[in-house]
Amino acid sequence: MALCLLLARWCRAHGHRLVAMTVDHGLRADSAAEAGRVSGWLAARGIEHEILTWRGVKPVSGLQAAARSARFALLTDRAASLGARGLFLAHHVQDQAETMVMRLARGSGPDGLAGIRSRQMRDGIPVLRPLLPVPPGSLRAHCLAEGQVWVEDPSNRDRRFERVRVRQQGKGMTDAGLDAARLNRLAQAFGRLRDWSEIRLADFLIEFGDLDPRGFVTLSLSAVLNLPLPLRVKLLSGLLQSIGGLDYPPRAERMSRFLSWLDDGHGARTTLGGCLVWRGRDDRLWIARETPRETGPEMLCGQGMSRWDGRFDVSWSGVQPVWIHMLARKGERRLRLSGSMGKPGLALPVGVRASLPAVTDLDGRLFAPHLSDTWTSLRPLEAGLFHIEFRPAVPWVANAFRASRDDRAATND
Repeated sequence: MALCLLLARWCRAHGHRLVAMTVDHGLRADSAAEAGRVSGWLAARGIEHEILTWRGVKPVSGLQAAARSARFALLTDRAASLGARGLFLAHHVQDQAETMVMRLARGSGPDGLAGIRSRQMRDGIPVLRPLLPVPPGSLRAHCLAEGQVWVEDPSNRDRRFERVRVRQQGKGMTDAGLDAARLNRLAQAFGRLRDWSEIRLADFLIEFGDLDPRGFVTLSLSAVLNLPLPLRVKLLSGLLQSIGGLDYPPRAERMSRFLSWLDDGHGARTTLGGCLVWRGRDDRLWIARETPRETGPEMLCGQGMSRWDGRFDVSWSGVQPVWIHMLARKGERRLRLSGSMGKPGLALPVGVRASLPAVTDLDGRLFAPHLSDTWTSLRPLEAGLFHIEFRPAVPWVANAFRASRDDRAATND
């Protein structure tokens, strides 16, 4: 509520539209009523408000993580459909401190100890947390000064959740010298280290990598092996996460086995994090999406943008539905038999071609948008009806790779 009031004042002063969004997870009987109450409060202040509902079966275990992923998906999807220039979240300094304690307890590395990011890209939307340095007491005081009441979430007192247990031990941590302000300063120090490493890896990718917009990458293997181990782990785990369409990078023990495979030179290929990795000719390391045994199709019905395989934004504006799926070996054979496989497609390794997206229509025609002239009949796809863009939820190296050195130099100047 405090963030909403502050943003409303700023947006009115600068001529921007503000849309407040509440996610109703449907986990408590009174959650819908609470969201409706917020709508009433904001309507009285002339603030536009929407309620987004998490539907479907809720998991028994890992509930908070699943709810967080669902919440992000609902918020970023709606922000994208609104054409929003930013999604603002209200994390404060106590949230940062609790995150630091949990990550310290788990033995997180430097990136984990950088804590919550004040700015990041998520599903192509800039996510900003302007209140991250602010104590929650100051935010409550602002609401009181504005005559605004708020809702306290009962789940914030549920000791089944790790964050709640950490929060309730706050006095003991403060007595031990680990207050929120000190933990926040620690996060900022590790954050500067994280920023340095991402700039370094962005430069590395520009010089030694080829990031293909069709969703795969090639790297100089010798250059990768010459990176200091922490940077090598950060680079490869980030690439695997993005190309595999995952919410999180591979676990540490699996990364350790992968790095051993990379070092010893035994075995031409391996899999990790939903990716197929292999050593190619001329000192090249290839990373592409692994083709699962089951590659069931997903229907597109012309209802705006949707996410496919955790990697691509796709839209279809035709009258009849189509199905999107991985091309796989069977689809490639159909294209070859029809004579519609374009020459650009032949230059790609089979491991890449199999993972590319393909579309099938009601007539059974097959179309691979990243290959040329690939309809399995003479009638081409109607122009403008289908659009696809590789946009991983968590971009490679926090999106730093997108800018060239010249672009960053101009920005810094």
